[in-house]
Amino acid sequence: MKSIFVIVDLGISIRNILRTEVFKRLSEEKALHIVIFSPVVDEGFLEEFGGERVTIEPLRQWRPNPMVKVVQSLRKEFWAERSDIFTFKNRREKKDRKSTRLLIRLLNALNLGHLLDRTLERLDQLEIKLTPRLEQALFDRFQPALVFSSSIYTKALAVPVGAKQRGIPVIGFMQSWDNPTSKGPFPFRPDKVIVWNEILKREIEEHHAIPAERIFVSGVPQFDLYTHTDRFLSRDAFFRKWRLDPARRLITYTTGSARMLPDEHRVIDMLDQAMKRHEIIPDSQLLVRLHPKDKPEVYSRFAQRADIVVQSPGRVGATQDNWNPSIEDMYDLAELMYHSDVVVNIASTITIDAACLDTPVINVRFDGPTNHDYLNSCRRYYDYDHYRNILATGGVRIADTPAELVDAINRYLADPQLESAGRERIRNEQCWKLDGQSGRRIAEFLLTTMRQHQPSDGSDAVASA
Repeated sequence: MKSIFVIVDLGISIRNILRTEVFKRLSEEKALHIVIFSPVVDEGFLEEFGGERVTIEPLRQWRPNPMVKVVQSLRKEFWAERSDIFTFKNRREKKDRKSTRLLIRLLNALNLGHLLDRTLERLDQLEIKLTPRLEQALFDRFQPALVFSSSIYTKALAVPVGAKQRGIPVIGFMQSWDNPTSKGPFPFRPDKVIVWNEILKREIEEHHAIPAERIFVSGVPQFDLYTHTDRFLSRDAFFRKWRLDPARRLITYTTGSARMLPDEHRVIDMLDQAMKRHEIIPDSQLLVRLHPKDKPEVYSRFAQRADIVVQSPGRVGATQDNWNPSIEDMYDLAELMYHSDVVVNIASTITIDAACLDTPVINVRFDGPTNHDYLNSCRRYYDYDHYRNILATGGVRIADTPAELVDAINRYLADPQLESAGRERIRNEQCWKLDGQSGRRIAEFLLTTMRQHQPSDGSDAVASA
């Protein structure tokens, strides 16, 4: 029996991998032992995912020593200048690294950019040398044929780095569409990468120097259930569940994290006031769905309102994103996107969720009553590399003022087919194949890679497919 290590450090990883066809298909393989490394190891989690051929292990954390941290920081600065990605450079703008930046820019000015490539390679090698051999007992016990990290940018690096030290193949999943351009160089270099779409594949080739033949395009596993609308609650049943009025149209506002968008609740207040003034088509109601990292107490003032419903998704968990969504939570979101008449958000992945079901989307590009300076304003998110791809489709309406937000909502309530062709382009570009098979494709790719791998010492060879 062969073993595969599966690392799930985030709630979104639990959703994407364990609660989709990825885990289901792997579980069907009778000659496979699955070892899941998870921050959640409570009784409910063990009951849901544990089994005769499944072992649940606590997530392995490893804290780099000070020298490794210095090398990692240098790698980020050199990578930022070499890749010249707006998103990542913008996010690091407030960090005081002026001397390093001056050195790197001098090399560029002297047309010595090739030294940056060489330096990055040397920093990778130095980081490996400075890292002690990790998790010997763990690898001796299970002898995995493959390690699968559900997030390349995981902070739980002990297992993937330990696998790289031993020549065990590591596959990383690009769990979000913004990651290749927003999070910097990979914290470990996977042997193969699984991505949502061709856009991500090109970005990883260009910015992370992973050859095309080592990148597998799968589609988006979290969107697989969107192809099964026959399993959704009916509109009447869904509206009853959430105390909504089936006779009225539904405006849904999905929030971002409180840290990224601290004043977003004020935008919702402005929308609420516009509805009270009957500036929005009267037979409407508002549902506010909170981001897992938003602060529910900020919205407690709406608790007694009959015309506003606040939805808090998922369960608080021990994951790094403090979120552990259930299957019901996943269906709640899918049904919300399906039954909403218009969805409003600030530069969120929810834009793709809504487009999957051809629901009109409006993006807010103002901070509230007073706009902040650019580096602290939500305006900057629309200049991020990944989101410029969305804007290029023409599938969303941008609201730069409260009046434009009201106008866009009324337009879509009057004619939901507006920008439908742009939403179809979003589906095609971001989801690649919206056919309900993304999770199964990922699992089959993992199994095929295991069968093809021949361990260097010959002691744990895996038969070819």
